[in-house]
Amino acid sequence: MIYYLGLGANLGEREKNLRRAIELIKKIPAVELKRVSSFYETEPWGVEGQPNYLNAAIKISTEREPLALLDELQRIELELGRIRREHWGARTIDIDILYGAEISHERLTVPHKFLFERDFALIPLAEIFPTLEYNLRGDKVVKVHGSPIDFKFKLVACVDKNLGLGNGGKLLFRIPADLKNFRALTLNHTIIFGRRTLETFPNQQPLDGRRNILFSRTQKKISGAEIVGSVEELFSVLDAAEENFVIGGAEIFNELIPYATEIILTVVDAEVDADAFFPNFLDEFTLRGVKNFGGFDFRRYTR
Repeated sequence: MIYYLGLGANLGEREKNLRRAIELIKKIPAVELKRVSSFYETEPWGVEGQPNYLNAAIKISTEREPLALLDELQRIELELGRIRREHWGARTIDIDILYGAEISHERLTVPHKFLFERDFALIPLAEIFPTLEYNLRGDKVVKVHGSPIDFKFKLVACVDKNLGLGNGGKLLFRIPADLKNFRALTLNHTIIFGRRTLETFPNQQPLDGRRNILFSRTQKKISGAEIVGSVEELFSVLDAAEENFVIGGAEIFNELIPYATEIILTVVDAEVDADAFFPNFLDEFTLRGVKNFGGFDFRRYTR
């Protein structure tokens, strides 16, 4: 089942609170984060005299029942320091189920009963739900920097016909034309990768001519690379003005694909035994270009 959630924060480090909430939602069992909107700054709704909000919307897929999902979202609100003192009052984080399977219960109404009265909810929602039918009230809602999608991640991989990436920690393919294309894409830009991907590099060393960011919770230090231990830490060191290429492996792709704007795949016309796979993405991305080289294709997908 697909649900759309609205997030808001107007106390503390608003930008970090929203990003932290998104990461915690992503970790709920049986929940898959599909898409994230930009962040928008808005004036408070319901109670005047409080700080402006940052708002966002996300799309998730889940097997959870609506009330069980609500319980998890309220648990995250408490974890992030929300205290319910005043209805519609200031808060470190607010997470609402805006749209999805209809439900009318004393604890939860979906669609949200105030959704179509709130531009601050509708505008981010419409960004990730383009078929939504709505009318705006004309409230001031301003797009601002800070969303994970602002880093414009580009995911780059070489896969077989079944999206297989590797087996036993080794790549499935080493195609000279693919390696040449990879170098042309990433040279003088930022590359983000995990420890197993590092082990596939020549001499298991960071690649020259690029800013290397190693995503690892165990690696302490390596010459020529910056090390981050979490997605939140990654956001804190990235430059949104830079081209940020995510190059593997499977765990890193799964962590960052909800925030990606582009996928660049070399697809080999073969089926190979694999134990690591690129995430399924065809429901969220559209094929924009194909170049066939006989035996493999270069394919580019965008949202």
